[in-house]
Amino acid sequence: MFAEITPERLLAISEQELRWFDNVKKAFHESDLAYTEGRVQDHCFPELCKAVDTAKTLRRSLRGEDASSRDNKKRFLEFLNFELPPPESGGMQVHLVDARSGRPVTYSFAELVYDIRCMIHENENLNAAEAPNYHILLDWSQRNGVYFGSMVDGRLTCNGHMVWRRLREILAKFITGIDCMITYARFIAGDQGASSFSITCSPPLGSVRPSRTGRA
Repeated sequence: MFAEITPERLLAISEQELRWFDNVKKAFHESDLAYTEGRVQDHCFPELCKAVDTAKTLRRSLRGEDASSRDNKKRFLEFLNFELPPPESGGMQVHLVDARSGRPVTYSFAELVYDIRCMIHENENLNAAEAPNYHILLDWSQRNGVYFGSMVDGRLTCNGHMVWRRLREILAKFITGIDCMITYARFIAGDQGASSFSITCSPPLGSVRPSRTGRA
């Protein structure tokens, strides 16, 4: 995830890149807020998907790559797959039946998240309790459940909490990792006030906040 992002590059981070980073934090925080306030069905995933969209752009920019909106699906999947094992190495692979076309479809975890993202753009929350006609549903009734999902007739009902939590872990690593790398870069450049940093996949809910006043 952090390959070819150097301390020297982070010392030269642009205002646009800092704003992208702040936007990632803002979306992450809004998702946490929705979770703690019990607004999981309609607000948790849209915010995290916004965070992934912006994080992938920031990462590419910091690596000197094209940061335009082209090839969005490919780049969305690429960002998530840096932290996920491929199906051939034991990663997730499920075979479903598309509810709209009736055709068989295969998903990795990243592809599952991207499909959820696409439905969000139709203002569909995929909440299993509402029984939408789709082949991926999110069950929010088992907050402490141990199952990932169940399949019936080519349709997958996922534990929404588990899918949300795994996506949150990937983004948390990116956010805290970039924060740490910026702090370290400033420290080795002589800023003695930049001396404390840590990377985590599980920051406390609500602890990641945007830097700009009034954004959270």
